[in-house]
Amino acid sequence: MDRWNNADTTLLCAAFLFLMAVGFKITFPENIFAEGFLFVTEAALVGGIADWFAVTALFKKPLGFPFHTAILPRRRKDFVKASVIMVQQEFFSRRSIFKKLGDFKLMPRIVDYLAKDSTRKIIVDELFNVVKKFFAAQNKETRSKTIANELRRVLRDIPAQGLIDDFGAHFKRNDKDKEIFINIVKAMRKTAAKPETCDKLQAILEEYANEKTKNMGGFSILMAGLAQMLDLVNFEEAARIMQQQLLKLLDELAANTQLHRRTLNECRLKISELSDTPEFKDLVERIQIDAAQALPLEEAVELALIHLENQLRSPDSKNLGGLLMKIFDEEYDRFLKLLREDTAAKAAFEKFIDELTARAALHAQPLVGVVARSALDKLTEEQLNNLVYDKAEQDFIWIRLNGSIVGSAVGLAIFILIKAAGLSI
Repeated sequence: MDRWNNADTTLLCAAFLFLMAVGFKITFPENIFAEGFLFVTEAALVGGIADWFAVTALFKKPLGFPFHTAILPRRRKDFVKASVIMVQQEFFSRRSIFKKLGDFKLMPRIVDYLAKDSTRKIIVDELFNVVKKFFAAQNKETRSKTIANELRRVLRDIPAQGLIDDFGAHFKRNDKDKEIFINIVKAMRKTAAKPETCDKLQAILEEYANEKTKNMGGFSILMAGLAQMLDLVNFEEAARIMQQQLLKLLDELAANTQLHRRTLNECRLKISELSDTPEFKDLVERIQIDAAQALPLEEAVELALIHLENQLRSPDSKNLGGLLMKIFDEEYDRFLKLLREDTAAKAAFEKFIDELTARAALHAQPLVGVVARSALDKLTEEQLNNLVYDKAEQDFIWIRLNGSIVGSAVGLAIFILIKAAGLSI
């Protein structure tokens, strides 16, 4: 505002011309041109001074004049408030924000940015780090107790009948019961083929014969002893024959024979009948409770958590970390494909982005006002004056120029009218 400008030059010229006109008037008091020149320059000087006063009074007190001057400094608070409202409601209004966001087209830019290899690596690595940090932050002992208690609760709460039905259906559907039956028969055959089994059979026959002999008369005891002496009753041979027949029977049960199928069906029927009895259900429930209490779930879960954490420490292709990174990569590709090809997904994501940015901008609207108010409050009076003046400096200069120009034109017009009316000044 203190810089010399064209308006100051014009005002100085008007003053100089006025002094010249005064000199001409004194020298030529009766000359009409000297009189008109004085009248016009006087009007130009008055108009220039009046507009200088008006413009200067907006920012400070011209020549120390105190009444209704220095308007901007005196109305500083009102000016700041009006500026904040203008910034919020005009520059950052809801309509202008949504219009700008609508014209900006964020969706293609975001998709292109996400498709970059560098962006993919940053996002996938960050996801992996989040999972890794989550596992590292867990208290293994506390977490294992919580998981183990939950597993015990689930195990105890499984209905016994449902558990029986599920196991039965699973065994029948996959022929697991047949496999178990064959394994039991094979295990029995291994035991039956041992020499100890033959010895036990012989001992059983001898014990049975002794028991029977005790209950007979004297003659029967005599005949039994005679038969043993003459080797008419050979318990060892009988035990060996029984063992061979037993092995033959077990082989037939293990093979796909009619006896095998009939026995297996009979076992299935008996097990099905057994599973419907209350006693069997009570047994299963007790087994559930005992298993839930006896199983070392805390140690197993804690070891599993430690193993998971170790697997996640480095994303090797052979461990869980590598598998997780591979899953993240595949899901990232699927996400990009959805954004590019799936119309519904693209529209939903675009709507989400638009709403997110619009809400962020709307929430920032009060913050813009706070920033504007804070910036304006920190300005000194001189800085505030210069801020406003610099934005319309040319307009203020032209206001002052127009004062001198319009003043001289109006003065000339008035002088002509006065002379035309035959009046004297």
